[in-house]
Amino acid sequence: MTASIYFQPRRLGHANLWVENLSRSQSFYNSVCGLTVEFWEPDLIASFLGTGNTPHDLGMIETTGGKARYGRNGLLQIPEGVGAEVGLGHLAWELENEAELVDAYRRARKDKVPLDMTVDHQVAHSVYLYDPDGNSMEYYCDTVKDWRTILHGEMELITSAWDPDAPDGKEPSSDPLYDEHPEIRTVDDAPVHPRRVTHAVLVTQNLEQLVKFYTSVGGLTEVARGAGVAYLRGRLSHYSYHLVICEKQDSEGRGYHHVSFELESVDAVDASEKALESRDIPIELRVDNATKRSFYLRDPDGFLSEYYYRRTAEQPDLSDDPPRMRPFLV
Repeated sequence: MTASIYFQPRRLGHANLWVENLSRSQSFYNSVCGLTVEFWEPDLIASFLGTGNTPHDLGMIETTGGKARYGRNGLLQIPEGVGAEVGLGHLAWELENEAELVDAYRRARKDKVPLDMTVDHQVAHSVYLYDPDGNSMEYYCDTVKDWRTILHGEMELITSAWDPDAPDGKEPSSDPLYDEHPEIRTVDDAPVHPRRVTHAVLVTQNLEQLVKFYTSVGGLTEVARGAGVAYLRGRLSHYSYHLVICEKQDSEGRGYHHVSFELESVDAVDASEKALESRDIPIELRVDNATKRSFYLRDPDGFLSEYYYRRTAEQPDLSDDPPRMRPFLV
């Protein structure tokens, strides 16, 4: 594999999880974490929740038991054996436009970068591939300006095949179709009111290998480095970072660690904590340092999610912190 830069995302668009019980997980992220249920696919056993910044900040699919599932027109969307257990489905990275996505795909394929599949999600075109640790990544571009005119409520199967080399006689569009000023939606009676998903944290035994992948194939920029941790960002500089990679010497906990949602203010963090406590909803961990104020929740499958307000753009000093604490402190 070459060191060329291929996909160059703007930001993290969403995280997608395999969950044991879709109804249970949807209820937790909606009624507790404050994500709006945007649309769902009963035939795929999938649900998609968000804040309004993208079609969804968090997707979830019920585990498959190892059986294959199909999308539109007979597309083998989930091959046999995939999604048999709870875990990370994928992280999704938003590109500027279709022309950039197609160009990245063609150059990656020419250079024999291993690719998984390419699909049409009706509101987006996507290219999927795996990082060196086996984490699935989606690189996508929006293909419609107002996704809610297409995706809302209960949906029939959404995903079909897409061939980037056969665009129906049309050149890939260079128009950006993401919403620069989205309407933020909240769940009024939920204790937490997130504003947007901002970053994800991965844990690895090989920090340098993953950083190389995400700065070349994945097109992110390394913006800071600490003791056993690297911070990477997409094109949008008003985000502090979009991906944090933490190194652990043992295999326990390797892979997906958590996804983080930004709240409006420190006061919003305090108010959320009080509301959670009043409902006897346990908070896994609180962080209060010079760079951020945050808390973590653990969902019914054991996944963590963070809700925070960043006090400063500076990265935390992790030099004296044990490796097991780094994913929390970042």
